[in-house]
Amino acid sequence: MTLKLLALCARDVGSDHMYRLLHVRLHDFAGRNSWEILIDQAEHHGLAPLLFKHAQAAGFPLPQKIRRVLQSLALRHRQASRIRNEAVAALLRLCLAEGIEVIAAKGIALANSIYSDPSLRPMRDVDLLAGESDLPKMTAILTELGYVREARGDIPEDYYHLVPMVRTIEGMPISVEVHRNLLPYHPEYPPWPFARSRDASLPVTIGGVSARTLCLEDLLLHVYLHGFRAPLTYEPYRLIHLADIVTLVEQHLIQIDWNRVRDDFPTVRQVLSSFHCLTPWSDDVVQRLGIDITLMPHQPGEQYRGWPRRRLHATKLHELPGLLRDTLMPSPWWMQVYYGCLPDQGLLRARWLDHPLMLYRWFKAYALQSLREGSKSVE
Repeated sequence: MTLKLLALCARDVGSDHMYRLLHVRLHDFAGRNSWEILIDQAEHHGLAPLLFKHAQAAGFPLPQKIRRVLQSLALRHRQASRIRNEAVAALLRLCLAEGIEVIAAKGIALANSIYSDPSLRPMRDVDLLAGESDLPKMTAILTELGYVREARGDIPEDYYHLVPMVRTIEGMPISVEVHRNLLPYHPEYPPWPFARSRDASLPVTIGGVSARTLCLEDLLLHVYLHGFRAPLTYEPYRLIHLADIVTLVEQHLIQIDWNRVRDDFPTVRQVLSSFHCLTPWSDDVVQRLGIDITLMPHQPGEQYRGWPRRRLHATKLHELPGLLRDTLMPSPWWMQVYYGCLPDQGLLRARWLDHPLMLYRWFKAYALQSLREGSKSVE
């Protein structure tokens, strides 16, 4: 119930149909569930500002205490957005002065490019993509601005981003990750250095300073890969990633070059169709992209809970049957999102071929790692 309610709010702009559904779900939720749990989950998924916005627009009378908590969270995110944008603007000014080209990515770019108000899009840190030769200059500029390296010794020199640098401004920690590659170096991800997106990048204004961000087609692909196609050991998706995709597609349906999207993201139609059961697409999106909303997968929104995300050594004996089930038979909705299949013959292929092959690759990787570690211990 909580996830279904929050998923409806995973968008910047609502519709009459969406608000009718939201009003019904809020009514059903009231009295049966914990509002505190709803707020905790909204914060976890990065949706507290959107929940407050859409609950108000739906005209639902929230309990006074809950309304005040959500309003307080929305104001806190507004303040955080202002501080963060001002900090990034100061950094961008120095980069411009030094002739350093950067591409704003992830939350900081999405908040300032596709959302009607940047504070509607919370984020954990600021991600900037730069060329390899400019990385030392970026570190020097951050140091000049008062940022210090996080006390983390687990990031090697050739990692896909530098050690995060942090500065506290007005009581709020601002963490900046400077990337040499937009995504982790992993077989599930394509290489994504600065040069890949430089020429097609689009202008974006952050805190009054002009910057660059990914083009719309790259934004869509990156949000999908980062949020929904991450390697199986990574953290599960959060609903803010759904909000990013829905907002991007609904707001820029005409501007997006869908032929280019399909070249890099062949399963885009199948993936987008799976989101309709969480928050409904507009008629324009359904018609333009040819989304079949009659083929809705079962268990919508359910995360992957199997191995290797859940590890054997952390599983109790009585939990093993559940782990085996979750590993071999994940939710049809997750299969559609992850493997880009529709709930018909494509789902059978994903369940009996694509997913077992994925598990085999993970098993092989862990086996090779164990062999290497064993040979080192012998030496």
